[in-house]
Amino acid sequence: MFYSNAHTHSTWCDGKDTLADMAQAAIDLGFTDLGFTCHSPAPFDPSCPGVQNEAAYQAALRELKQQLAGQLNIVSGLEWDYYSPDPMDGYDYTVGSVHYFPPRQGIFRSVDESPASLMQTLDQWYQGDSMQLVQDYYDTVVKHINQNHAKIVGHFDLITKFNEKHPWLDEDSEKYQAIALKALNDVIDIIQTYDGMVEINTGAISRNWRTTPYPNPFLLKQLKQRECPIIITSDSHETVTLTCHFSETVELLKTIGFTATRQLKDGIFQPISFD
Repeated sequence: MFYSNAHTHSTWCDGKDTLADMAQAAIDLGFTDLGFTCHSPAPFDPSCPGVQNEAAYQAALRELKQQLAGQLNIVSGLEWDYYSPDPMDGYDYTVGSVHYFPPRQGIFRSVDESPASLMQTLDQWYQGDSMQLVQDYYDTVVKHINQNHAKIVGHFDLITKFNEKHPWLDEDSEKYQAIALKALNDVIDIIQTYDGMVEINTGAISRNWRTTPYPNPFLLKQLKQRECPIIITSDSHETVTLTCHFSETVELLKTIGFTATRQLKDGIFQPISFD
């Protein structure tokens, strides 16, 4: 049973549907809760500037929460990018994500805008050194979680988003896996100090870039070995993807040995057994 989705977007940022439409879809699915996590302000990125008015966004969430009392519990979150300004107070939780490489001369380049953009960055900024690009990405993820203690670690290996359809990185190589595993272990060490969790994110499946969720199965195995709390989300930007690939993801997690995930239910994150 899926009670919620804790990583969703709306027309307040780059989502396709309104808060109210997303909430109605959640009610129709039988959800008890819905966590909205629109993107944090990113004034340096015209393609995804994020929430332009956080106070108004929070007010809209409070109003919707009041309107739907007794039908659906609305929880106020923000997907906080490392390079965004610190968010205003008033959020129930944050999803900590990295969407940009460390800037150069004030210029930001996106991790996940397009395959062409990523390859341009690899060529122009890293002279084709894929491992250095990967290292910079994961170093930033660890910095973000260490400094900002996001409740949920967002799409941990977003750097691999396009790799299935436009291969550029050997995810089975010892070099890549060593970098990714070191970063994941560092993240787990950090979130264990404040009861955080790592998301299993199906968003790239709904956007037709991947056939499996983030993170890669070798990272999922490490999460299981470390007994790290996880949560399934779809990073949903529209009503029809609120439970995208959730059932299949549960089956994948079972094969690795997971028996439960965290879910947002009755306003709190709590462990929910697959049974």
